[in-house]
Amino acid sequence: MTFKILFFLLSILFLSCNNQGGKSNKFIGSWYDTDYIIPSNANIKINSNNTFNYKSRGCQWSVISKGEWKINGDSIELNSIRIDTCYSMYPFIECLTFGENLNKNAQKTIPNCVIKSDTHFAVFSKEIFYLKNDSLVYKLKVSSNCPNKMKIIYAKAQRKYEINQNLKILH
Repeated sequence: MTFKILFFLLSILFLSCNNQGGKSNKFIGSWYDTDYIIPSNANIKINSNNTFNYKSRGCQWSVISKGEWKINGDSIELNSIRIDTCYSMYPFIECLTFGENLNKNAQKTIPNCVIKSDTHFAVFSKEIFYLKNDSLVYKLKVSSNCPNKMKIIYAKAQRKYEINQNLKILH
């Protein structure tokens, strides 16, 4: 009898743990940007151990980040962690006005360090994403200075694109 009760309690415990993980499981995996303003690509990999990795790359630049995530209602919140490599760092999303210099206020991941690469570090600070259909959608912050119409959307499938002879992106 004791064995049956113990088995029953362990089953309930296992099922309840499984249900809590169900909310986060829908976010886990690799997510790829869906829109190319300039030839580039970005990827957010959300890991099952509550960490994430971010990579973005263009013609002459690259951006990385890593950090931790937590579920916040029906959304996921991403926060970067401190790293021990020297990079210039910028907010994950920040819209600048024409002629504004991004580098004038650049901070470094390690104060007074010497930057040895063209890779930058994106700072995720309470960045919120939510699911809409099969897409991971970023919720713009007012502090980003970006227009409300701007959409940053990621999908599970990586988008393929070509560039024609006139440097126009073909989808």
